[in-house]
Amino acid sequence: MRKNLLQSHVVRYSCAHVIIQPDKYQVVDVLGFSLDEVLRSEGFVIGYYVFTVATSLILIKETKKRILDLRDGIRSIVYAPIAFGILVGYLLTLYPIVEKIPVLNWSWLGYNIAFGPFADQGFWGVVPFIPLLVYMFIHINHVEELYFRKSKKMVLVWAVAHIAMGIKIHMAILLIPIGFLFKYIYDKKGLNHSYAMHFTTNILVVVALFLTFIQ
Repeated sequence: MRKNLLQSHVVRYSCAHVIIQPDKYQVVDVLGFSLDEVLRSEGFVIGYYVFTVATSLILIKETKKRILDLRDGIRSIVYAPIAFGILVGYLLTLYPIVEKIPVLNWSWLGYNIAFGPFADQGFWGVVPFIPLLVYMFIHINHVEELYFRKSKKMVLVWAVAHIAMGIKIHMAILLIPIGFLFKYIYDKKGLNHSYAMHFTTNILVVVALFLTFIQ
């Protein structure tokens, strides 16, 4: 039962199979369409994904440097299972309860757009985009650690910013303790170490997601 629960929910952090009842959130009309319908339209989701990828492609010349940064902080990847464990523990225990709480379970998309515009379609909606996802992790995770670990306030901003990426509000709240864990490593060992830990944590999420698809 726990295996099925994990399979259902591990992607809530990343690319969950979530259906939001649109009638609860149709507040604003845009040319006759509800805001929810506009945000969830295929054209908008694809466009938003392309924009997300483009921001990383701008940094393509920095890829070699980022790989070297990861190597420099490689010793701190041993802490990644702690962050990943917090996520899994939440999904297997509190998630089913919090998921029923109005507002906290809201998301404009239902999964992290970084996992692709078709992540809600299962295996073939995610797997083809994994190479691009890993590439984006290489650059985006470095930017996150560079700008969002300088203060406690910026850690909170980082967590909330994930709502714009499509995850649910309560999952963004979950990111707060994980963000402070990254900050602890940042403060103690430096940018490259928190970067390596963050990157490895996300890779663990991708591996867990892939395993749930093939089992």
